[in-house]
Amino acid sequence: MHVDNAEVTLNVNLGGGFEQGELLFYGRTAHPLAHHDWHDGGGVGHGVLHLGAQAHAALPITSGERLNLVIWMRSRARRREAGCPMCGQTDRLL
Repeated sequence: MHVDNAEVTLNVNLGGGFEQGELLFYGRTAHPLAHHDWHDGGGVGHGVLHLGAQAHAALPITSGERLNLVIWMRSRARRREAGCPMCGQTDRLL
């Protein structure tokens, strides 16, 4: 389980032909609040857009190969105001 160093994350299924590998989303506990099944929730080309600070995990695949495009979207203005979501710094932003 982890969070991303981004305000928003886009995770797109590029295929690869795999089994299992659901994406789980967590709240304040170690129990998943929601999950995204790449097979039931959309195939190749479908994606999930979520807050980077939302704790999440990708379960292991049981066969095949998973190919995903992950894009982290960052806001310089938001980071100057609230700080980096990972370290809280506001001064040394790229």
